[in-house]
Amino acid sequence: MAISGTQVRTSVHVAARSYVYIANEINRIFLESIQSAGLDPTAYVQIQQTIENGLRTWITMQYLETAHLEIVERGTQLVRSRIDLGLSYVSNPSDDRYSTDIDRVRRALAGTPRMAGCEYRVVVTLKDGAPDVSGWGPTSLGSVDHLRRQDVGEVVNTGGGTLQMFQYL
Repeated sequence: MAISGTQVRTSVHVAARSYVYIANEINRIFLESIQSAGLDPTAYVQIQQTIENGLRTWITMQYLETAHLEIVERGTQLVRSRIDLGLSYVSNPSDDRYSTDIDRVRRALAGTPRMAGCEYRVVVTLKDGAPDVSGWGPTSLGSVDHLRRQDVGEVVNTGGGTLQMFQYL
């Protein structure tokens, strides 16, 4: 019985640490993306706590499917670029690993054109039944039909889940 309890405790510990790590890395990748587009990250930093609260809540409860960073033209709201970070959860995590391929992220972002005059926002795609989080509200994604999708690949790998990155330019 003690061995079983140890496995459950290890699984919960790995999952909890993994989920915090994943939320932090989503923030890091989004900040890298904002700066790569030549945009001021100040607005993002000012609401970072709200973003983190939502991400950590939904990741911990396994409701988060994808976190999106949209860069849109002011006024027209035409999407100029979007970063999608799709989350795949690991059931019964036991491998205590935490890695981010930030070089892969930076190589993908290196081709991002400067987007002066644009603004950005964070949007999440959630599974049905996700709880409300203060500061977040309902919205929909802008169309990316006019953009080209690039599969960047796996950029974050933890015992509790992985993030797959897609970029629309």
